[in-house]
Amino acid sequence: MTTLLTNTLSEPASSTVSIGCAARALAGEQRRQLAVQVLARTEPVTELAERHQVSRKFLYQQADKGAQALEQAFEPAAAVDDEEVLFYLPVTKAWLRQVVLGLLLLCHSSFRGVIAFFHDLLDHPIALGTVHNIVQEAVVEARRINAHQDLSRVRASSHDELFQGRQPVLVGIDLDSTYCYLLVPEAHRDAETWAVHLLDLADHGLHPEYTVADGGQGLRAGQALAWPEVPGDRDVFHGLQPLTRLVVSLETRA
Repeated sequence: MTTLLTNTLSEPASSTVSIGCAARALAGEQRRQLAVQVLARTEPVTELAERHQVSRKFLYQQADKGAQALEQAFEPAAAVDDEEVLFYLPVTKAWLRQVVLGLLLLCHSSFRGVIAFFHDLLDHPIALGTVHNIVQEAVVEARRINAHQDLSRVRASSHDELFQGRQPVLVGIDLDSTYCYLLVPEAHRDAETWAVHLLDLADHGLHPEYTVADGGQGLRAGQALAWPEVPGDRDVFHGLQPLTRLVVSLETRA
């Protein structure tokens, strides 16, 4: 009697253990397939459980996960919350210096515009002298980098004279990449001044196939002194500018 009772009680426990082991042994792909089969109702859940040696409760659990995934997949997109935090920035002194230079060089802001940006958007004070000091530190670093620039790959150059107030600024760029390799204020823009800078650039490997410039006498005379073998083409801007004004005037009158 005792032996019979023991065997009767132990059989369900052994079956439960085997079912639990079979369920735990199923991989994610197999669980997904079972969930799809239950949701599709291609066969009774009881037969599906017996064939895979799992319980009906386990199959219903997988089907519930699959149903939730389907609901999430076909839910309408939630409205974008403008107040939702997208990301955080580690604000350091180095980052603030980058912001100052970015506003000045990329956004062409004035010094006082930088101060207004810091006050209105960052709620952080910054003095006019601090902005000036950041720029001067960047100038020193830029000069150090420029002292080692390699200009041997520049094929076509363009030179011009800009003015900061009444002070001339000599400018040189690579026409293919628009890289600015010369940007220096000078007291004069005569031939000797241009020749000195062009010779310095030649020491960095600048030997263009040709240059493009306007009809500035000092600029062209300086190139003739420094690079007599390099042809200098005339730009089309100074020819197109008066013609464009004339065309617009005639079209307006017409």
